[in-house]
Amino acid sequence: MEETKKFDRLIRESYEQIGLDLYGVKHIPGVAVFAYGSPGRRELIGGDSDADIFLIEKERTEKSQELRKRLKEKLETFSFSKVDLPNWGTYDKIETYLKKSLVEGNQVLETRYLIGDSAISQGILERKRKFDSIERGLENIVFNRLYFNQYFRQRVRNGALNIKYCHGGSRDFLFVYWHDKLDRIIKGDADDPSYIPRIESGLNRLVSQGKISEKELKNLTEAINFSIELRSDVLALNKHTPERGLTFLDQSTLERLHSLGYPDAEIIRSYFEEYRMRIGNLSKLVWNETIRKAGEIRGDYWEEQFRRAYVAETEEEVRRRITSDDPILSIAMIWGASESNQKQLFDFLANKYRKTENWSIIGSIVCSPLCDGELLHHFATEQLKEKGYGYLLRVVARNKNVKKETLKSIAEDSRLEKRYTEIAQVALVNGNKEANNQI
Repeated sequence: MEETKKFDRLIRESYEQIGLDLYGVKHIPGVAVFAYGSPGRRELIGGDSDADIFLIEKERTEKSQELRKRLKEKLETFSFSKVDLPNWGTYDKIETYLKKSLVEGNQVLETRYLIGDSAISQGILERKRKFDSIERGLENIVFNRLYFNQYFRQRVRNGALNIKYCHGGSRDFLFVYWHDKLDRIIKGDADDPSYIPRIESGLNRLVSQGKISEKELKNLTEAINFSIELRSDVLALNKHTPERGLTFLDQSTLERLHSLGYPDAEIIRSYFEEYRMRIGNLSKLVWNETIRKAGEIRGDYWEEQFRRAYVAETEEEVRRRITSDDPILSIAMIWGASESNQKQLFDFLANKYRKTENWSIIGSIVCSPLCDGELLHHFATEQLKEKGYGYLLRVVARNKNVKKETLKSIAEDSRLEKRYTEIAQVALVNGNKEANNQI
């Protein structure tokens, strides 16, 4: 919490200083700054974290562009591993991403107002209410859970787990927050206004509903605090090295932690495994609670079909007989076929949805190691270059089946933002393994 409060003060003071220099006033009309990502969720850690902020403009002008530029330059003088300040922030772009994309849409939904025109804050709140829904919440959790199950495997390097990107790692905190938000929408409850981490809000709600006990809460809080401290210390260790921003728990890292006063490598490993198991079990709980909630809305038969659709153990013929136009069920079938290596069924589903505009269905297809180079090229050179789909170009670039011509088409497209081309550029130069281990 102290890190987040410090971040908030830093952003506000920087904004006011630049506002005075550029506009002659501290509070600029038509412009406001928001935190998103971990600062937005009040979960910023120390060490060497990212600075995730939005500058939202009612109307883009030369002065607001200059404000954006100066604010980014100012923040880059502080000790962040990188400053993420998306170059989109007008109302029309925000609505595009809320309508089409899970990733950028989540960034907007997680925004927390810091400073600036309060009318902009109200405008963003109205758009959140317009686009956030039970359906979006379900789709978000289902896609991301299945996506991260695979992505965590990709982020293992020479047998070493990534502290953030592993089952029970700090990325799993998101699912507690997303489940809490979904449950509030379903029940019509207001968001928790407390200035506390969103994972804490989610845990408190699970306790109040009897899903976890007070003893389990204590054990989970201990595990979460350990995860945060460990990641923060590893980020600090890697700050001035080529590993900056990365947190692999390899032998070298364990030895360097020991030099800081941590115990021996095997003891650190044993604590890490114990605590990530606790967080992993929490993540499984909210996953099953999400499916149960979807079943209450869609019916028992739907829930039975969904569970059959996504698990790897389901036989191909049984999975093939599941028919529905429900996008969440379609996502589950694609992932189930991929995880069980049912290539024929995966190809059938991939071609069935070849012309879909659904972000999550496309994402499920292009994530898969069963997706062939031709289909990756089809999506990367057509649908994914439209506004709102760009993040999936990063996913395509990490797929081991992607062709060089596809990577070139992404990397060399001057119309695309750097964040959508950088993984393809790394993959072209250094190969798939390096592309999967970017920050």
